[in-house]
Amino acid sequence: MTEPKPFHPPCSCHQNGFTEEDHTPSRDAKLEMLLQHSTLLREVTNEIQQNLDTNTIFQIAVDKIQNILKADRVAIFRLDPESNYTEGVFVAERVLPVFCSVVSAQVREESLGLNPVSRYQLGQVFAIEDVYKAGLSEFHIQIYARFEVRATLVVPMLQGDTLWGFLCIHQCSGPRVWLPTEIEFVQQLATQLSIALKQAKLYEHALEKSQQLQLALQQVEIQKEQEAWKAKYERNIAEIILRIRQSLDIQDIFRATTHDVRESLGCDRVVVYKFFPDWSGEFLVEATAPNILPLSELEVPMVWQDTYLQENQGGKYRDNATTVVADIYQESYRDCHLEILEWYKIRAYMVVPVFIGETLWGLLAAYQLNVPRQWHKVELYLLKQAGAQLGVALQQAELLKQVRESRDKAEAANKAKSAFLANMSHELRTPLNAILGFSQLLARDENLTLEQKQTLNTINRSGSHLLSLINDVLDMSKIEAGKIALNPKNCDLLPLLDSLQEMFALKAKSKGLVLNIQKSSQLPSHIRVDESRLRQVLINLLTNALKFTDVGSVTLRVFTQPLPAPFSLNQETLQPSLSLCFDVEDTGIGIANNELDHIFEAFIQTSSGRRSHEGTGLGLAICHHFIHLMEGDIQIQSQLGQGTTVSVQIPVLIPEVKAVEDSAYANVIGLAPDQAPIRMLIVEDNPENRQILKRLMTELGFEVQTVDNGQAAVECWQTWRPHMIWMDWQLPILNGYEATKAIRSLEAQDQDAGDLASQNAVEITDRLPERTIIIAVSASVFEDTQAECEDVGCDDFLCKPYQPSMLYELLVQHLNLKFLYGNQGQTVAASGDGDSPLMRDREAELQLSQRTEEWLTQFQQAAVELDEELVSQKIADITADNPRLTKKLMKLFSGFQFDQIADLVDNALSLKGKA
Repeated sequence: MTEPKPFHPPCSCHQNGFTEEDHTPSRDAKLEMLLQHSTLLREVTNEIQQNLDTNTIFQIAVDKIQNILKADRVAIFRLDPESNYTEGVFVAERVLPVFCSVVSAQVREESLGLNPVSRYQLGQVFAIEDVYKAGLSEFHIQIYARFEVRATLVVPMLQGDTLWGFLCIHQCSGPRVWLPTEIEFVQQLATQLSIALKQAKLYEHALEKSQQLQLALQQVEIQKEQEAWKAKYERNIAEIILRIRQSLDIQDIFRATTHDVRESLGCDRVVVYKFFPDWSGEFLVEATAPNILPLSELEVPMVWQDTYLQENQGGKYRDNATTVVADIYQESYRDCHLEILEWYKIRAYMVVPVFIGETLWGLLAAYQLNVPRQWHKVELYLLKQAGAQLGVALQQAELLKQVRESRDKAEAANKAKSAFLANMSHELRTPLNAILGFSQLLARDENLTLEQKQTLNTINRSGSHLLSLINDVLDMSKIEAGKIALNPKNCDLLPLLDSLQEMFALKAKSKGLVLNIQKSSQLPSHIRVDESRLRQVLINLLTNALKFTDVGSVTLRVFTQPLPAPFSLNQETLQPSLSLCFDVEDTGIGIANNELDHIFEAFIQTSSGRRSHEGTGLGLAICHHFIHLMEGDIQIQSQLGQGTTVSVQIPVLIPEVKAVEDSAYANVIGLAPDQAPIRMLIVEDNPENRQILKRLMTELGFEVQTVDNGQAAVECWQTWRPHMIWMDWQLPILNGYEATKAIRSLEAQDQDAGDLASQNAVEITDRLPERTIIIAVSASVFEDTQAECEDVGCDDFLCKPYQPSMLYELLVQHLNLKFLYGNQGQTVAASGDGDSPLMRDREAELQLSQRTEEWLTQFQQAAVELDEELVSQKIADITADNPRLTKKLMKLFSGFQFDQIADLVDNALSLKGKA
């Protein structure tokens, strides 16, 4: 196929021998044509500038060109780059009605290959006056004939540097000579159209970028909305979880969870469904939208009989599967299933399982009523999280229930134990109080024979031993119940240590042991500590050391150390403070390594302890608890067959001033003269204890009445108005608490009415209180009993069994009394020393040596053990026979000089042995 001819460079005016001279228009015609061309070019340019739609621009251009050039057809042809520029299509035209349209017509021309295209890209034009005389091939003539073309002018249109297509001017009615001005005009128009193409491409590219940007922005907005939505649901989930964790009541948790989930999802109803053992179930709790009636008000069953769940024991939910339905009518449900859903007006729903551990407990469901709903993944996620947290809450509730049951059982056991201990304390200490009380009263009889006195002493010692055993058991019980407290006070440290030396010297001597008490020179003279607990600890440790040592020595080393830097005592701001250290070292049988780990356990004895058949196994356990109660520490090191060392450290305070504490009331025989009469009421249901207390109070000179129940005590108070009441705590009809409460209430009423001094019942003096003093008397040793007494209005507490000196001390404290003491059958004031000089020590030793060895041994042991009551009794034994010796011993006794009493008795024993 031959290449079409001819191609002309831009603005070429030669074509097929055509000469410009032969067809040059007149000057005026030429000017008119140029004016028209200029106007059209300007209009097309303006349109291009105002419009970015190439189709519109193309159509305007072909319309105006056809109108100016008077051509039969003006068309724009677009090449297809994908066909190597051999194919294309007409995209716009203006044609006279008599000629065919070429729009959308496909044209294939192999000759438009690379070389012609490259020439077109250089701006050349193709102009033919007559297609039948241009020497074209038959193929090209057929193409032109197809479109009825007789003459043609083809100008390339570029898009940038790339050939886009052609601006074609066709003359169909006959040949036409193309003037150079026409060619130049068409070229200028083609250039403007190329600009439009370039702008369109840029616009298209910009529009594509804009669309991409818009799409990206939309994606960002969608993602932001999704993230915001997700964040909202995450916050809702967090709030739901928080509310679940803030409550331990499962019903509150159900109500709060269903409400919060429904609010978050914005659905019509959220329910908690619980399975029965047969895998049917019921709706437990629900939350509904404000305009929705709850299930309880609808005529629908609360029990859901789902055959699928029953037959498959929970079905897919046992595998932790979920169900999400947008429209029940789009699911292939059976009619029976649809009927159940329609009962509840459910149209769309989500269901998640609720597990307790690994066991399927029930379901959590969200319902949309009457209308379909597309559920989102994040909504299902929220419901699953809520279901999981409900499972955790149910598991916690189950554990809490078990804990509460265990706690209730433990509390019941503790109450039973406390009741048992309280009863045991009452049942043991009450008769023991009678035994010791009567024996002490009998011991005051001056007509007793020596054998009778020895028998009474035996009774007292046995009773005291029994009391110490009871106290050990009760102390351990109080420790285990956390009901034991410290009673710190100022005490003399050195006399305390000396008393230990004296207490155990005889025991050590009897076993042939050396007892060493090594005191550091840096020891303070006074410390603030619970002296009773500290003494009990040291006595227990020394008792054990002596018990299990047969050869060698027992050493008590006492020294001080600074307290650790971070340690501080939460007591009075007394400075300085230090650590008081005790080492009890023996050369005894030792303790096996396998027994050391359990040495501080209650009722646990070592193998050597069991062989000794002594003790209860509570000594070290009590020591351990007391030391830790005092914020101290105890350690034991031992080697079997070589001995044991017990090390104790206790933080103590150093008081600035020594507090003098004296509670000795030995050999009281009555009230001092010139004191107002005092009415004393004894409320005691135990006849023996009532008799003992009545006898003691009567012998002192009080006016005494007794009753055996709380109701009688209240009635007696109303008619007799006693100054003091000894109120037993366990009483019939009204117990001690109730009786005291009633009396205090009556007192308050009297004070309000101004009747306290009426009825001529009470003589008010400057020495007696205006209200009745009530002392609670109980065998209970528990602090809560004492606290109960204080709360109801008791003035003090007396624990059974008690010594007479305890009674006397309370009388002095609350009634401001003065006593007389026995001396040569006469009475003296408590503070009086008499006019006669005190007996010398040597004379006292000689007088004491006249007593029996057994009596002296008991007296010495009582002094060594600081047994005030027994020492007082021993002194009372000799009051009638030897008043001067009594005065000597009473002086030492009042000054707590038990060491000197022990020395006197020891020397008396030596004198007796020499005799």
